Amino acid sequence: MRRYAAMIMAFILILTLCACGKKDDKSSERECGVYVTMEADDVYTVSYGTEDGSENCTHADGSAISVGEVIHFDFAGDKAESTEPAEIDYSICVYDADLNILAVRSFTDDFSNRARVDITVTADHKIINANVGSSGDIVIEMESESSGDGVTYMVPHVTMPTRAEAADKLNSGIKELNDIFTGDQLSANKDAYAANVGDGTAEGLTDFSMDRTVRVARADSSIVSFRMVDRVSLGTTRTLAITGHNYDPQTGEELKLADLGEDTEKLVNAVAEDILTSFNEDEEYKNTFFLEGYTDILRSLISDGHWYLTGEGIVIIANPGEIADVEKGFYEFLVDFDVIENLVDERFIPAEREGNEGGVNAVFAADADGSAFTLLGSEASKDIKSIIISAEGSVYDVSVYTIKYYAESATYTPVREIVFCSDMTDGAALAVNTELSGTDPGMVVSFTLGDGTVETRLLALDENGGLKVIDPNAKNGKIITGRFPYTADLDGDGTDETIDISGSADSEGNLVVSVESGGKTYEAATAVSSLSSVTSVRLYDLDGDGSMEIYVDGGSADGTAVTCALFFDSSAVEPLSSVLFGSDSFAEGSIKEFSEGKLILDTDMNILGTYKVKNTYTLSGGTFTREDGEITFDNDGVFVTTSKELTLTNGSILRSGTNLRFTSTDGSSVINFVTDGGFTGSIAIANDGSGWTIDGQPDTSYFISLPYVY
Repeated sequence: MRRYAAMIMAFILILTLCACGKKDDKSSERECGVYVTMEADDVYTVSYGTEDGSENCTHADGSAISVGEVIHFDFAGDKAESTEPAEIDYSICVYDADLNILAVRSFTDDFSNRARVDITVTADHKIINANVGSSGDIVIEMESESSGDGVTYMVPHVTMPTRAEAADKLNSGIKELNDIFTGDQLSANKDAYAANVGDGTAEGLTDFSMDRTVRVARADSSIVSFRMVDRVSLGTTRTLAITGHNYDPQTGEELKLADLGEDTEKLVNAVAEDILTSFNEDEEYKNTFFLEGYTDILRSLISDGHWYLTGEGIVIIANPGEIADVEKGFYEFLVDFDVIENLVDERFIPAEREGNEGGVNAVFAADADGSAFTLLGSEASKDIKSIIISAEGSVYDVSVYTIKYYAESATYTPVREIVFCSDMTDGAALAVNTELSGTDPGMVVSFTLGDGTVETRLLALDENGGLKVIDPNAKNGKIITGRFPYTADLDGDGTDETIDISGSADSEGNLVVSVESGGKTYEAATAVSSLSSVTSVRLYDLDGDGSMEIYVDGGSADGTAVTCALFFDSSAVEPLSSVLFGSDSFAEGSIKEFSEGKLILDTDMNILGTYKVKNTYTLSGGTFTREDGEITFDNDGVFVTTSKELTLTNGSILRSGTNLRFTSTDGSSVINFVTDGGFTGSIAIANDGSGWTIDGQPDTSYFISLPYVY
């Protein structure tokens, strides 16, 4: 909300513009604050806005701001003299000669210690933060090490450009952990291995090995938390131990549980109570037999080495055998910040982030234009096909993992973290010094938008060895349900619009969608009956024309599931309008996915039961057209059982007691199926006006039960 207030102040400023900005003329003013360098030749006014006020710069003679000119805003006040972190939310806005907004962008920066922040307005009106320090506050690169004898471990290397001494201290703490791992832990495990294998003649013995993997659980200006997993093969058994290690990014010192708040005992009690309550309420624990005295054991586990923080709360670790039988494995209990927010220092509660626009690009380092970005962390290796990950907009918690991909289910399992970055903005980039192989995805890039949305991109090679970036959730569109008002450039003209659905209903009580653009608000009604009836709101460019449609699905006045779509075009006579499905303003059904330029809806159909079927639509000329042909069922796992013999269209007989699933139909005369044994066939059907029949008999007479919903 603070950034929103800052943006509002920047907009309000248009009403009272005066020539009160400062050009950087090297005078005796403080050399700190925001310095805006102009690369565009058609900007006449630049303003900033914070929650405390705003200011602008415009030439007294009304001329454009010169290319190369630098405008200085110093709004930090006493915060610039602070030695403690002093973040300020602010917006930069640029205008043309008629005071139309060309671009606006919000930032959050630390202005303590007389910090200087450099902003660049590019020729195409992108407003980017040119400071490396304002992007890539924390970069963590994972290095693989080996000490021989089957011992491997990952070493996180932390870079903090504005706190180099703290980074050195933190890296020293990690080295101490690894010295213990390759020292005392290795010796103890070697002794245990020797005791287990004896003379080495027993069957089934495994070689000795020790492995440590590390991932970043959270890294921001308040805390750096690592989750470390040690796996050891001891000849006759294998062990696993998870530990949490936490550091203060301002000093590099290790953080203890007692550092989280003033009263450790109250914190432990609150965390323990929340976990114990989950034992009784969560299904996953209903059949778990915990060790005798587990309540006291749990409290003892809320201690150093057994905890780490995430963006959601505190995680407590119970390793195999600590709270339940070894065979049950490990447990990690997440206690939300909502439970403990009054018991921990507010700095550990994740700060609110504004904005919902951002993304990442990927390119081979050899093909990258180095002048287009600032590299955070290590340089790209020239010995392998390194990858450059760059940011668009503002993204947070950027992490890159190698993955094991399962093509049959289009799912994956993370294997090893390669690099993590706390925050990236336009022009910031990371080098991924690991190679891809094969055409299946081999890496995943995960990042968080300012509104908390987590997005992923899969990286793979195409058939020609080129780099392929895959959005696994593209088929769902950009889901904006519950994120209103939502800002996005709907019509691709470079100006953001604001979408909302919380306004008034139309005369029939149906939901109204509003779009604000250029200071004007446009409204259009949908066939969804009310705000509470909305299932989802999505944005998607189905026809590839560069403009995203607004899709709303939900319940109509009679409870039928419907989908509506709206166009927005700021240049049209009627900028916001409904897209027709044939001659109607809606189609029956809920959105299943967008696929290959088609909208696929799930619709209920009564035909030998009530099932979900897929209806496919294409968009052309501003109208949706439903595709003809077979209707495909969307009912995986829904089987029915025959109660007597049934003659198929090819004359063969389907025996009584056969389990089958319907797969498709022409909607009138034939329905196709597959049995649980994989046999496929077709049944002749008809509808006499009172219901479906087979061989002149009611369809229900041929099956033990048909799942009709009336």
